[in-house]
Order: sequence, then C-alpha cells, then structure tokens
Amino acid sequence: MIDSPNDLFNDFPTVADAYFEAANSAHDVASWRPSHAVVMEAARRVGFQALRRRDTGAGKRAFGKHYNEVCRAWTRGERFKPVVIDKPKIERLSEQELLKRRVLWREKTGLLKDILEGRA
Repeated sequence: MIDSPNDLFNDFPTVADAYFEAANSAHDVASWRPSHAVVMEAARRVGFQALRRRDTGAGKRAFGKHYNEVCRAWTRGERFKPVVIDKPKIERLSEQELLKRRVLWREKTGLLKDILEGRA
C-alpha cells in the first residue's frame, strides 16, 4: 500500500489522513468539502455507510485499497464526478402549530405517566 501517493503535479493526502477525513465526514456528506477529489471518490467507492460504521481494521484496509486506485487514476488524468447530495429541507412551523404540538406532547406525556403508574 502506498503511504503517500505523489506525482509532480498532485499532492495527495496520506492514506491515514484521507481515511480520517472521510470517516469523520461520512455522517454529513452534504456539507463535506473534501481536501481533494480523490478523498471523496475513495470514500464513495468504499461506501459512506461503511465509513459510518467505522469497522476500523477492515474499513481502513478497504479505504486504503480504493484510495490508492483512485490516486493512480487521478495521476493518469481521470477526473471524478462530484457527489451531490441534497440537504433535507427543514420544515418551519408557525407559532400556532408549535403551540398545538406542545399541548399535544404534554397531554400524551401525562397519559403515559398515568399508564406507567397504573392509574389508567
């Protein structure tokens, strides 16, 4: 395994640094701005779900294998499509809706307490 794949024009992060970046960013891919396109491509090939699980031994080996392949492909001139993940749209509630939800939550919580204490 290449520890730091380099050529004259591209300076890639080390495998360890790239894995650390990918594993720490896999939980929020939509906001992640990778240090280099090869890091994102290697993470995509391994799978973001696999990186989230962080089975460190197998995960590092799989990432290292893909990372080295991606670095060689980049050096040969291949370029990768960016990973596009839409951020979920945040629902904005009106004050009236928030009040309704709070009242309902209090009612349901009270009912649950009564059931657990044997009063219902």
